[in-house]
Amino acid sequence: MTGLREPVKLLVMGPAAKHEWESETSEAVLPATERRRDPRAHVPWPAVVRDTDGAVVTGEVIDVSLSGMKLRVGAHVVVGGDVTVQVTLPRGAGDIEVAGQVIRRDSEGIGVTFGRLPAAQTDRLKPFVPTWDLRRRAERVGVELPIHVEGHDVATDGHTVDLSVAGWRVITRASLTPGNLVALTFSPTDGKGPMSIRAVVWEVDARGSVLVFANLSTGDFARLRAYVDSFLLSRP
Repeated sequence: MTGLREPVKLLVMGPAAKHEWESETSEAVLPATERRRDPRAHVPWPAVVRDTDGAVVTGEVIDVSLSGMKLRVGAHVVVGGDVTVQVTLPRGAGDIEVAGQVIRRDSEGIGVTFGRLPAAQTDRLKPFVPTWDLRRRAERVGVELPIHVEGHDVATDGHTVDLSVAGWRVITRASLTPGNLVALTFSPTDGKGPMSIRAVVWEVDARGSVLVFANLSTGDFARLRAYVDSFLLSRP
């Protein structure tokens, strides 16, 4: 049988893994030096994943956003397969069931995208996902930088309004949809060539769209940090 195998209990994570995926909610305060600056809550919630054939496996959610989840599971899951994920929310908030598609698998687990969640499910998840307001502690600078944004339903050019290592406010020719995962391509003026970074469209208003970076690599974070710092250091 392809797809998910028999249910497998998740092993307890060791100290190093627990540190890396430390529990955070929208009420948490993140140290300014941490690189996990994205609109995701890193909290191990119990989860049950079911594929279209009815095969089931248990595991844990290791991070979540309004557009998807990463789960640690103890059985093989087919990339590209449609699944239903049932999650037990913290703080007595009950269970939630969402449909999604497995879009990647790595040594840590699987990535499931929701697409665009119904409003009722978004309202239930949003209290447990760090908001943009928490990220505003990262100092921002006003810089106009040409960008290109691509998602599953949009491809558009634009420019930044302000930026930080957490995320950017941008203006684009085509409108963006809150909750969507997009790829942001740009060329910092640091002489190191273009960058392409995944981001979530966090909010859209008359001033433009807020893009919050999703799961930055260590190298990308260090480069963005140095780039933003170059503007901060040049301030009078």
